[in-house]
Amino acid sequence: MGPEVPLTEDTFRALARSSPWRFSSLHFTWRTQSYGDVECWLRRPGRLRVRDGSGDRVIDDAATTDPAPAPVLRADGLVASRPRAYTHDIDDPMWNTYWFVSMLDPEELSADVTLSELRSGLRAGRETWWARAVPEAGYEPRCGCCPLLWSRVTDWAEYGDDEPGWEPPAGTVYPEAYEVALDVLTGVVVQLSPVGGSRPDLAFETEIHEAELSVVSA
Repeated sequence: MGPEVPLTEDTFRALARSSPWRFSSLHFTWRTQSYGDVECWLRRPGRLRVRDGSGDRVIDDAATTDPAPAPVLRADGLVASRPRAYTHDIDDPMWNTYWFVSMLDPEELSADVTLSELRSGLRAGRETWWARAVPEAGYEPRCGCCPLLWSRVTDWAEYGDDEPGWEPPAGTVYPEAYEVALDVLTGVVVQLSPVGGSRPDLAFETEIHEAELSVVSA
């Protein structure tokens, strides 16, 4: 995908489902309130090295041993549709939370999410697309207990569907929206910030140090 591809709701969604086919290795630092700063080296498929305050750890994901199967590509090089999940496992190795996996592959932002205030520009010298995102009914996070877009929608799907009269715990205030930034070359979420709400710990930043890009064809 070249720089001439315009930013629209459609292309933002397509970029959000494209990450597994946009890079083969990534060196980055993930900054969160919950886990602090961790430096990571990811090599697809299935190998991750993480450096935090306790030292280095290597995580090999035995379930992910083959390259991601080819998707259907659009004319602009972004992914039109992905192979069905039951035929393969292309998730990156998990570190502590599926939130981490979704940051690397934010497919959940590609459907049942209202997008507005789209804009593009440079972030840390890298081309970045921003949007304000609000999850709708039908939004499907990779993991119900740690969605990128925590909301009443996700809590209801996780806890309330089988409990008539369910209400969130007292004091819960859901964000009205999220500011989300995607790195254009990799499709990774490089910034996520809740707008309002009682969970400032949901914010994170991803600083990309180096990426080895993939070349895929339709």
